[in-house]
Amino acid sequence: MKRLILSFILMIVFSFSNSLTAGINCSEPVQTEYGLVSGREAKEGGVCEWLGIPYAQPPVGELRWRAPQPHPKWQGIRKADHFGARCMQKGVHGIMKLFSPDPSQKMSEDCLYLNIWRPKKEGKFPVMVWVHGGGYQWGTGNSDFYWGDRLAKKGDVVVVTFNYRLNIFGFFAHPALREEDPHHSTGNYGALDQVMALRWVKNNIANFGGDPDNITIFGESAGGYSICTLLATPLAKGLFHRAIMMSGGCEAVQELEKGFEVAKFTFEKFSCPYNDINCLRKIPAEKILYQGSTSMAELDYVPHIDGYLLADTPLNMIKSGNFNRVPTMAGYTKDEMARLLLLNPRFSLAPGSSYEKKLAKLGFDDAEIAQLVKLYPLEEYKKPVYALGRMFGTDLTFACGTYDALLALSEYVPELYLYRFDYDGFMLSGIAGVAHSMELPYVFGTLDRRPVNKLYNFANIKKARKVSDTIQRYWINFAKAGNPNREGLESWQKFDPKSPRIQILDENVRSEPLDIIPRCQFWQEHKDKKIPIFSLIGY
Repeated sequence: MKRLILSFILMIVFSFSNSLTAGINCSEPVQTEYGLVSGREAKEGGVCEWLGIPYAQPPVGELRWRAPQPHPKWQGIRKADHFGARCMQKGVHGIMKLFSPDPSQKMSEDCLYLNIWRPKKEGKFPVMVWVHGGGYQWGTGNSDFYWGDRLAKKGDVVVVTFNYRLNIFGFFAHPALREEDPHHSTGNYGALDQVMALRWVKNNIANFGGDPDNITIFGESAGGYSICTLLATPLAKGLFHRAIMMSGGCEAVQELEKGFEVAKFTFEKFSCPYNDINCLRKIPAEKILYQGSTSMAELDYVPHIDGYLLADTPLNMIKSGNFNRVPTMAGYTKDEMARLLLLNPRFSLAPGSSYEKKLAKLGFDDAEIAQLVKLYPLEEYKKPVYALGRMFGTDLTFACGTYDALLALSEYVPELYLYRFDYDGFMLSGIAGVAHSMELPYVFGTLDRRPVNKLYNFANIKKARKVSDTIQRYWINFAKAGNPNREGLESWQKFDPKSPRIQILDENVRSEPLDIIPRCQFWQEHKDKKIPIFSLIGY
């Protein structure tokens, strides 16, 4: 009798254990608004993935330079087991291939696809939607170190990445395009793709285990600037509930008139009459990309203030209270692009005695130079190249834009958090510093994936993974509850505009008073002196 009872108990335990570990069937078809899709289990297990799901109609032919349109419905089951093509961009076969690897190995105008990762178990999980960076010129949500499998498994969240139109295909403005658009919008196709992707997530993510009422958007660089655009635009109202802006800001936009000037250059290149959009639409995408675009350093292709997506700069819209009010976390890396100036011998070889002369050549008058010398004392930076790099590659480009954004948000949103990523325990940090985008593999837990895997080895990976664990927990906590804090983590204070502090994300996490305020005030008062760091490299 005892043996029978014991067998019965073991059977119950075994059945219960199986029910806990069996999870869901990743290949089971999932219904979307356009049709059924089937996924697969991710390579490392414990996570289901769907790759290359279309969220809009391919923007080709007559749809080039038009707002994204709903995708036609399909019959049967569509296999979502491979990445969609990245959007048209330069550098795919050059240096950007190193910094932005793409397993799709394809590039096309037909690129509006998204990828989903979810825990391989039953449940309703918070959603994290990633907006990739790349200066609005290049990049893809397919890149290895953006894969959401590990973040989904670690945090019990659903992770979504997607592609959006870039450069001349995403941000080309023209009066004729404005006339044909029902909302009189032009020059914002890439940003409208982002809104379309968020709308798709809102409408469909429940079928993938996601909670449509708990969506966090997060992005870095152009993705960080995109986060601020999404905060500002009324088109994204109700599509997300929290935001994380990484190395971004709120003023990377331009007036339509500037966009129209850029368009003239393109028409002249192809000998098309200025008002003949159809002439340009007939030109092959590769030719448009390589012969019709302006220099990358000019960053001419950015969102426009068109009266539909944006009524003003995102910063001014936030200051007026006209934006989507959600808890927001924002930050930047210690050095960002400061070390890029080392690439220019005119700066890297300049002696200390040339500091003020360099500032004068960059257009600053005597009074401004006196201020800058006090704000960026040479004894602190040792060489002019490091001081100038801090000015234009860190503060002016990212740090002050982040501070200005939180300062504006603080008038309306109490749940704000500011950070700086300082960890430098990787190879080449002595040369590159804690550079732009170095925090990304820590957020996604992808230190061993391309391209950053070359910076880590047996000697330094262990400490780096501990830092990654801390950062992931902060991000996951924020996505779940709008607050990064939780037991076991160093307390992270809310942003207080009267006495701002910054959370330093390093091997030893700590809180420090924010020290960039006087510098940011200078740059706010001298916006006409803003010099893009890329321009200085070729100065």
